[in-house]
Amino acid sequence: MKRGKLLLACVCTAVLVAGLAVLTARFPGLFSSMLAFPLEQIGWGLAALSKLGPVGNGAAVAAWVGLSGVPALCALRYGHGKETRWERAALYLLSAVLLLALYGMVSPSLFLPPLAQGFPEYTKMIKSVFGVCVWAVVVLYLVLRLIRLFRLGDRNQLLAYMQTILKVLCVLFTGAGALSISTGALALQDGARLDADTCFGVFRLLAELIPYGFDILIVTLAADLLTVVRSEEQDGIVESAGRLSNVCCLALGVTTALTAASNILQICLTRRLTDVSVTVNIPILSIGLTVLILLFARLLIENKRLRDDNNLFI
Repeated sequence: MKRGKLLLACVCTAVLVAGLAVLTARFPGLFSSMLAFPLEQIGWGLAALSKLGPVGNGAAVAAWVGLSGVPALCALRYGHGKETRWERAALYLLSAVLLLALYGMVSPSLFLPPLAQGFPEYTKMIKSVFGVCVWAVVVLYLVLRLIRLFRLGDRNQLLAYMQTILKVLCVLFTGAGALSISTGALALQDGARLDADTCFGVFRLLAELIPYGFDILIVTLAADLLTVVRSEEQDGIVESAGRLSNVCCLALGVTTALTAASNILQICLTRRLTDVSVTVNIPILSIGLTVLILLFARLLIENKRLRDDNNLFI
């Protein structure tokens, strides 16, 4: 994926996630949960189609079974070797879960306990449960596929896989940042209007967004570094790794400083705030990823220096 296509994917992801966050907050009847998207909307379409008489009901059943059977058809197209058996099993499981989930999206009341009948909140919860179940099986299939590719790949293939994963992480971090800024902006808009609450809310939102920005920059630079590593000459590897190392160090310092400043500022403004967060908001994932990539960059630099020293001795 070229830099332009990666940027386009990040922009589309940000717009989609931000739009879903706003729709979920403003139109809960149509978008009860982001986790249920797009299964919930497909369920709405199937339910509307089934109300158009016998022909419409038959078309809805056909669409329900057909959509659910797509992963199973993909499994049948797989090679029947022993190395792909777990991936094929995950695809068959995904078809079964989709069949149940789409039915649950159309008729969620059938899965509610008797005491929860008539409460919209429980209906939203059931739809979210079905959505999470489907996405969990999708992640299971992707992980099983990655395991097979990693076990069978050579050096160049593994580096290419790592580069692809870094670009996927860039898109995911963009989506997470868009979700954070959307939910934070909605909370500021709907929350208290006191100056202290607004100022602290903006600062806390920035403290959440800046680590995502560093994550996106770091994984982009790491992907560029892997392009150099995959080349035969590896010209400029020290410069690329050094630039990545410097950004990682800056990210670690700024991220941890913002986290500490956010919590200290909340203590200082406690008497003026109407909403005090009691959760620990420390970006462990961002810090851990940055540390690992920093170590990777430093190892590449030291490896290059050792190789140059050995060439001098020879």
